[in-house]
Amino acid sequence: MYSKRRFKLSMFILPATLCGFTALLWWSPPAVHLSALFDPIAFALVAGGTALVAILRSGPETFCYSIRSLMKRHEPYALKQEQLAAEFTAMAGIARRSGLVALEFHPVEDPFTARCLAHLVDGADEERLAAILDRELMELDAANTNAIDAWQGVVDLAPAIGLIGTLIGLVGLLGQLNDPQAIAPALAIALLTTLYGAVISNIIAIPVLARLRRLLAADFDHKLMIAEGLKALARGEGPRRMRETLMPLSAATPTLTLVKNSAP
Repeated sequence: MYSKRRFKLSMFILPATLCGFTALLWWSPPAVHLSALFDPIAFALVAGGTALVAILRSGPETFCYSIRSLMKRHEPYALKQEQLAAEFTAMAGIARRSGLVALEFHPVEDPFTARCLAHLVDGADEERLAAILDRELMELDAANTNAIDAWQGVVDLAPAIGLIGTLIGLVGLLGQLNDPQAIAPALAIALLTTLYGAVISNIIAIPVLARLRRLLAADFDHKLMIAEGLKALARGEGPRRMRETLMPLSAATPTLTLVKNSAP
């Protein structure tokens, strides 16, 4: 009950904060008009430069992997754990009745599970399967680390690109001192690029990085559970033992009832 209330509250805080911030900008008299804070050239310089340097720094594959991880549908961890326990319990029942070879035609949606299950069906024992799982998990951990580093690069690069835009604007300003009409655009680029760099880094990239860390950590924990289930299949554990292995906290409800002692 508490987790559900906390989840609903967290879903309410963000829209309420955005609405309050928008109302503050709308009704309060700012020192400058809001339209003066938007310059397409300055924004294209900072956003495009940050994206280009970040992709060159981390590679397009790593950046695409991070975007896919952010856009992928993520179910609650408890629900994923329950579904995984049910799936491996069913596979343990099939393996006990017909052997591990019967799992060759068992439908598996997760690519990680399908790859490692194929090795198990082909005759890999527990030791060999453990080595395969360790290699797969190491590759996954390396990919996750690179994805996090890619967005950490965005956090670090955006202010620097904004500073470069400021220097470009100042150079243009110094070269146009004789033309009063050209001073304002150059000065706008000089000031707004620093603003855009700070906004991209602190308001966009840092929240994305925090969300990516949470999602990748939850996905890695899920893969660890899959690895434990596959090792249990290799050991030949039955359905009941399989569920206890994957969900150790879901034991049966106790049959004893504690009664408060009363003094005679």
